Amino acid sequence: MKIILLLLILAPLCVSVTGRLKCPGVPYNGAVATCYHGCGTKLIYDLCIKTMQQGHIDLSPSHKEETTAYAILVLSAAVESTRTTSHTLTYQLQKNASISVQERAFYGACLNDYVAALNSLDHTLVVMLPNCFFQGINDDYLSALASLNSCRDRFIGPVMYTSPLYPLVLADRNKALLAYSLGKLLL
Repeated sequence: MKIILLLLILAPLCVSVTGRLKCPGVPYNGAVATCYHGCGTKLIYDLCIKTMQQGHIDLSPSHKEETTAYAILVLSAAVESTRTTSHTLTYQLQKNASISVQERAFYGACLNDYVAALNSLDHTLVVMLPNCFFQGINDDYLSALASLNSCRDRFIGPVMYTSPLYPLVLADRNKALLAYSLGKLLL
């Protein structure tokens, strides 16, 4: 477990320090162009640009990185956010005695969804992207998205929609969708 956490921390740092992964056949692009080509909606495009800025990526058109570097950056952000929400769900289940029985059931089911999503996202971040192994990458992304969508769908309805966790779940789902969108550029 400690090795996985270390790799999660070091993978994005290696990309930002070296800037060059040299995965065969992967193009070099500017960050804005990568977001433009990878994102199908303004919401996800804006999230992409924001994630690049938070990752201290040079957004000037003359600065180009291998697309894999951008994919690792946005996936790292998705993993970090998803892991934080997972911890929040765990805390709510273990420490918050004031949540209703219905909320407790929803949060427990969502926590299971989050475990599945994190397994897929971690595998992509730690194993697949740094090793330029893209075959089957869509399966991991789609599995994570399905799990996060499952949790999100649990919140649809008048009772759970007002939960303070709903915005976190929706944000995690959008970050995973962004990671998937940029991951598709590697194929």
